[in-house]
Formats: sequence, C-alpha cells, structure tokens
Amino acid sequence: MKFVANLPFDKYEKFEQSCPAGRYMQSRGQYNMNKLSKKTGCLGVVDDDEHVIAGAFYFIDHARMGDIYSVWGGPLMDYDNEELVDFFFDNAERFFKQQGALAFRFTPVLDVQQLDDQGQVVAEYNENVRQHLINRGYRNVPQNPVTDNRMPKVGLGYEYRKDLSKINSVKELRATYDKRARNDVKRAERFGVYLERIDYDHLAAFKKHTEDTAEQREYHDQTLDFYQHAYKEFKDNVVFIEARLNLADFIANKEQELVKAQQEVDELNAKLQDASSKKLKTKLSQGRQQIKSLNKALTRAKNEQKENGDVITLSGGMFYIQPQEISYMFSFTNKQFSNYYGQHYLMDHMMQMAIERGIPTYNFYMVTGKFDGTDGVLKFKQLFKGATFRTMGWFEKPLQPIKYGIDHVVKTILGHGNDVK
Repeated sequence: MKFVANLPFDKYEKFEQSCPAGRYMQSRGQYNMNKLSKKTGCLGVVDDDEHVIAGAFYFIDHARMGDIYSVWGGPLMDYDNEELVDFFFDNAERFFKQQGALAFRFTPVLDVQQLDDQGQVVAEYNENVRQHLINRGYRNVPQNPVTDNRMPKVGLGYEYRKDLSKINSVKELRATYDKRARNDVKRAERFGVYLERIDYDHLAAFKKHTEDTAEQREYHDQTLDFYQHAYKEFKDNVVFIEARLNLADFIANKEQELVKAQQEVDELNAKLQDASSKKLKTKLSQGRQQIKSLNKALTRAKNEQKENGDVITLSGGMFYIQPQEISYMFSFTNKQFSNYYGQHYLMDHMMQMAIERGIPTYNFYMVTGKFDGTDGVLKFKQLFKGATFRTMGWFEKPLQPIKYGIDHVVKTILGHGNDVK
C-alpha cells in the first residue's frame, strides 16, 4: 500500500463512483461546489497496482486557533479492514498536521441502526468500527433525534432509504408501496399530473417555492446561489423537477366524466320506473355520489383556475444522481394543491428512473429520528415502504491538542458549541 497526499481527483473519482458507500458528498459536483468558497484537496491509498482502495476529498474551515480539515461523507474505504483503516488515518493525520491543521473531522457513510416505522431497532451495525475509531483518539458525536426542526450541521443524521436492487418494473415497484401511496399515484395519473425539468433560468421560481415551504415548516432553505451553483457544478448529475397540472385539461376531462355519470344516472332512473331492484338502487346511489364528487372537484378546480391560471405547480424537488443512489434533497409542496398528489407522483417517477438506470437505492434523506407522530415528513416517506437508518455521526480528533483545547474553551464560553468559523 502507498499513501498519496495529493491524489489526482480524476483517479479518485473512478474509485468513488464504484465504491458502494459513494455518495454525492464525495462526488465531483460536490468537490467543485466546495472549491467555490473553501480550500480543498484529495488524498488516498493505492495498492501495488496503483488502484485506489481508500480516499477522500477534504475541505478546510477556519477556527479561531487554526484550521479544521474536514471530510463529509467519507473517507471511503473498507472499514472492516483495520490494517487499511490504520494505514489511511496514520498517514492522513500526519499529513494534515504537517499542513498546520488544528483538528481532523469526518462523517463516515456508516449506519449504526435500522429502525422500523415505530422506531424500534431491528438491526445494529458497525459498533466494532466505531470503537476502533474511538480507540484511535477520535471523539464520536452520535446522531440524536432532531428536536428543533433543524437538521444537523455536521453529520448525516437519520436517513430514510428504500432498497430498489431487487425491483425490476413499475408494477413491482408500486406493489411495494403502502396502499395509500399506490392509490395516490394512480389518482395523480388520472388527473393528468405531469413532470417538467427545471432549467437554470427558472431556478429563481423553484427557489421561491422551496422558500415558502421552508417558512411553513420552520426550517432553513438553501440560497438561490446554492441551487444555481449546484446546477452548474453537478451538470447531468443533478435534476430539478416539478409536478404540474393543467387545470383547463383537468376541468374538461371532469366535465366529460360528469356528462357520462349523469347519463348513467338517468338510465338507472328510467330502469327503476319499471322495476324495483336493490342492485339498481345501489348503483343509482353510487352514481349520485359520483356526480356530487365531480361537481365538488369542478368547483374547486375552476376557482383555482380563476386565481392561478391554467397551469399550477403542485410540488418539486432537487435530486442528486449517483451510481449508488438517487438522493432526494431539497423540495417543496404547495399545500393548497395537495389533493392532486403531485409529490407522490414525483417520488414514483424518480424511483422508476433509479430502476431504469440500475441504481440500487433511493435515498429520501433526512428525517428527524422522532417516531412520536410529530414528523409529518417521515409519515409521507413511510408510505413508500423504505426504512429509517441512524448514521454513525461525526468524528473529530485534535491534531494540536493545546491549541484545540483553547479553541474549545473559547467556543464554549461564547456558546458556539462545535461550530467552526
């Protein structure tokens, strides 16, 4: 094995793209995003054939007493191979210290628990890895349930993920959903909901939608600059997409359905004049209820059309695309149009995309980790029958202990906790 302190990113990228733990956080797009505002670098370990077997790109944040060298979503390696783990970290720590680093912080893509829909632990993972890193002098800050509706600044948090590796068709995919999600996707199709990719010039409108949703749910939205940079830097590996509905078409279709329903009711009435049939009476009652529902839907749609025009935007999302997973990132839902089920239709479409491309995982990403019924986002994601995973959290090790201690005392006094500046 050989440690490479200045690993060419092109060489590392080939490893990252094929590594099972590879995520957008260690992709070229994220590397380019970090370069916009931070100093970055790439390091790794190669085998005797010069193939990368461990690595990461890092970025540098400024603390009061020195620099924090950080890896987000890595380093990537086989953590069960303790010889490789020790070789990588021995050399990385030595290299960072030579560069004047105050500390090294990283968030490995490793789970510690899988939880069912009630929050009960059904599987545990990687305790040996966690303990080995602690024995190397790293402080581990585990992921705890979010109580203030703000997702963790450092670390991966709780994730909701769905395994698609054994699903081969749309029919098989939808069969895995909760019955409610299955029906809602079908309703969206019948309504005429459609999807449209968002280009760079329309990101400001996308941002306005995500901002409105963030205000309603009381969380922090990304800036327009972030979305614009992501669009440029991730290129084909990011998708901005919205679910929309043409109300003019919807109204025309509902009016046709209403005419047909009224004709059927009239025919049933005529038949009942000549015969008394419980079956016909039941059909008549159902027909009248259908007419009532259609009139209600038409009234609502016409009011929406009058207020918003022919086309309404139901929901939307930003998605990163990797060989290992499609990541559902920032999104919005216009609650006044929730009866058209645009977000359900969008999730179904993106999972279909993953299956078509042979991508094995759909990552709904962060949930709070609370199972007390207060996490509405979790409830929505659970309709698609994945699972919640608690990630390992983040690790930090002082490389200059005295300066690190002073910095930690200052931050504690000022109430900044573990923030880097």
